[in-house]
Amino acid sequence: MDKNLMTLGEVAKVLGVKPHRITYALSNGLVEEPALRIANRRVFQADDLDRLAQLFGVELHTPPYPLL
Repeated sequence: MDKNLMTLGEVAKVLGVKPHRITYALSNGLVEEPALRIANRRVFQADDLDRLAQLFGVELHTPPYPLL
């Protein structure tokens, strides 16, 4: 996968939250769904990560984010 794209699990690790919290926020409209899906899976880009970090009150360091 492209280094600029992240899965739900990778985003959860970067933000330090459980994946189900991100899924809940997306499902209940607390934050916009990521625009991109591959094989019917959410694929997150940097702007999606920024929105989620703001929602969860996480301060991210300057890009590139620590991709795992």
